[in-house]
Amino acid sequence: MVIDPATIEDPELRNEQEYLNAAHRALSAMRARAEALLDDLRSAGQPDLDYQMALLHRVAVLGDNPRPLLFGRIDEESGPAWHIGRRHVEDDRGDPVVIDWRAPVSMPFYRARVEEALGLRRRRQIMVDRRQVVSVADDLFGAGHEELVGSRLRGGDALLAELERARTGEMLDIVATIQAEQDEIIRAPLDQLLSVQGGPGTGKTAVGLHRAAFLLYNHPPLAREGVLVLGPSRAFLRYIAQVLPSLGEEAVVQSTMADLAPRLKVRAEDPLPVRHLKGDPRMSELLAAALRQRRRPLEEDVTLRARFARCTLAPEEANELTATIAKNPAPYKAGRLALRARLISLVRQKLRVAGRLEADEPWLDRELSASESFRSLLDRLWPSVSATALVRELLGSADRLERAAEGVLTEAEWRSLVRTKGQRVRTQAWTADDLPLLDEAEFLINGRTRAYGHVVVDEAQDLSPMQFKMVARRAPSGSLTVLGDLAQATGAWGYATWDDILEHLPVGARARHDELTLGYRAPGQILDLASKLLPAAAPTVKPTRSIRRGCREPRVDAVASDELLREGLREALALADDGFLVGLVVAPAHLAAMTALVQGRNDVGLLDRDGMHRRVTVVEATAAKGLEFDAVVVIEPAAIAGDDARGLRLLYVAMTRPIQHLSIVHAAPLPELLRV
Repeated sequence: MVIDPATIEDPELRNEQEYLNAAHRALSAMRARAEALLDDLRSAGQPDLDYQMALLHRVAVLGDNPRPLLFGRIDEESGPAWHIGRRHVEDDRGDPVVIDWRAPVSMPFYRARVEEALGLRRRRQIMVDRRQVVSVADDLFGAGHEELVGSRLRGGDALLAELERARTGEMLDIVATIQAEQDEIIRAPLDQLLSVQGGPGTGKTAVGLHRAAFLLYNHPPLAREGVLVLGPSRAFLRYIAQVLPSLGEEAVVQSTMADLAPRLKVRAEDPLPVRHLKGDPRMSELLAAALRQRRRPLEEDVTLRARFARCTLAPEEANELTATIAKNPAPYKAGRLALRARLISLVRQKLRVAGRLEADEPWLDRELSASESFRSLLDRLWPSVSATALVRELLGSADRLERAAEGVLTEAEWRSLVRTKGQRVRTQAWTADDLPLLDEAEFLINGRTRAYGHVVVDEAQDLSPMQFKMVARRAPSGSLTVLGDLAQATGAWGYATWDDILEHLPVGARARHDELTLGYRAPGQILDLASKLLPAAAPTVKPTRSIRRGCREPRVDAVASDELLREGLREALALADDGFLVGLVVAPAHLAAMTALVQGRNDVGLLDRDGMHRRVTVVEATAAKGLEFDAVVVIEPAAIAGDDARGLRLLYVAMTRPIQHLSIVHAAPLPELLRV
C-alpha cells in the first residue's frame, strides 16, 4: 500500500509521507540489487558458497516488515537532519536515507533532553501505521523552548499508543519508544558484566533483547562467537521469539537453562529444601570428590603382555604415576588419556631396560592398549565414566554420597539427596535441579562447553548458584547482561541483594549495576495494589512507578468456593468479549481442574499447548513470569501466595502481568496485605 502525499493536508505530515515513500522505494532498490548480484553469482561456473549465503541472508533481511521502517528524525544544530529507523537504508549513490537505530548518530534521538540537547535543535517522533504517517510530535531544544520539553517522556504519544495497542500473543520490538534510561543500558560497552534490576513492566526483557541486537550491529565479530539469550521457560521463548528476527539479527541462540544441560527428560520434582541444596555451590565440590573417588589404587603387582613382550608393574609405580597426573588441573577424561600414554611409555621403558625390546616397535602401543590386562589396569586406576552415570550413581548410593560429602555436606544434607536409582539412565527420575549437576559433571569430565561472545540472562533472580556456574562457563570473557527483579524471585534461592547474585558470576569483566525505575506496562492502579505485597515479599525493593493511570480500576470479586473456577472463567471470557487478550492465572493446585473445565473450548487455550494465541490463556502462576496480557484474571490469591515470602512474590508476579486491566476472583480471604 502506497499513500499519496497529495491527499494529506498538513504540510508536515505530507513531507514526512513523501520521505517515507522514498525510503521504501530505496529499500526495494537495495533488495533488487542484492537479488541481481545473487542471480549473477548463481549463473557463474563456480559460485562462492559463502558469498552466496551472505547474499541470500541480505535478500531476506531487506524484505518487507509490517513494523514501521522509520519512526523518528533528528535535526542537528549545525544543519543536517537524519531519519531514524529499524534498519539502514541507502539510495543508489550509497547516501543514507534511514539511519539504523543502533548507529552512533542515532543516540541523541533517545538521550537528548533540555539540560543536555546533545547537539540537536529538534527531535521528531513520527508515528506510522501500515506505511502511512499518522502524526508527528516535535521536541524543540535551545533558548526559548525549555517549557516545551520539561520532564515528559520521550515520544510519550507514541509510547502510550503502543501500550494501548491490543496484544497479539507475541512480543514486539520497542525501537521506536526506547526511553533514555533503557538506551543507556542497551548501548553499554561489550566488555562488562552488566546487571539490571527492573520491576514489572519496566522493559528489562526488551532492553536485554535490544542490547543483543545493538552489540551484534556494533561488534561484527560477535556474530561468529554467537550471542546466547536465556529465558525462564519455553513458553517465554515463544513469546519473545520474533523480536530479534524483526531487527534482522539471527546470530542468537535462545534457550532455557534446562535445554543447556545434557538432554534427559525431567520426570520428577524435588522438595524445596532439596532443590535449594542441589543449587548450592558446594555441589561442585561434592561432584569433584565423587569423581576422584572413582579412581582406585593398585594393590598388587600386575603383569602386562603384548606379543612376546612381558612386563610387571609394581603398585607403587602405577600409583605414583597416577598421583602425578591427578595433580594437574585437567579435565577427568584428559587425565585418563594422559595416564594411558604414560603407562605405555613406562612399559616401553622397562622393556627396553630389560633388553626385551630392541627399538620403538610401532605395534607395542596398539597391542598393549588393546590387551585385557592393560584395560583392566587403566579402568582401575582411572575408570571411564559419563556425566549421567556419575550423577546417577552418586545420588543413588548412600555409600558414595557419604564418602564424597565428607567435609562438604552435613549428614542430614547428604542423606536428603539419596534416592532410588533407576534401572537405566533414561528412566531415572531426573528433576530440573539435577540438570545443573549434570552440566557440572560434564564439564569436570570433558572440560568442554559451548562458549559465546555475550550472554543475556533474563529472570536471573530465580537461578541457583549452580545455574550461575552454567552461565559463567558459557561466557568465559565475562561479557554478560543479567536481568531480573528481586521482588519476583520465586525460585528455591532467594537473593536479598544483587551482590549476592554477582558473587556467583565471572569476575574478569568490569561489573556495572543499573536499575530501571519506571513501569511502562501496568497502569498505576494495578502497580499500587500489587505493591502492597512488597513489604513482606521483598522489603529491600522499591515499588515500581507507573508512567500512566489506567482507565479501569482493578476489580475484586468474592464468590462461593464451589463456583470459584467457573466465575473466574466467566470473568475472563467477559474481558475477552471486550477485545482483550486475557491471561487466566491459577495456582498449581487449581490447574488440573481448570484444564478439565475448559476442555474442548476453542476460545480458551493452555499456555504450554497453545502458546498465547487464544482469546483466553490458562496460565499456572509459576509460568506467568515475563508474559504480558491486555487483561489478567487472578484466581484465588491466597492459594498462590501460600504462607511464605516466596508465595507472595509469586502472587506479585501474577498481579503485574496486565497492560490494561486486573480482575481478582477469590473464595478464601485475600492475603492480609491486600486488605490494607
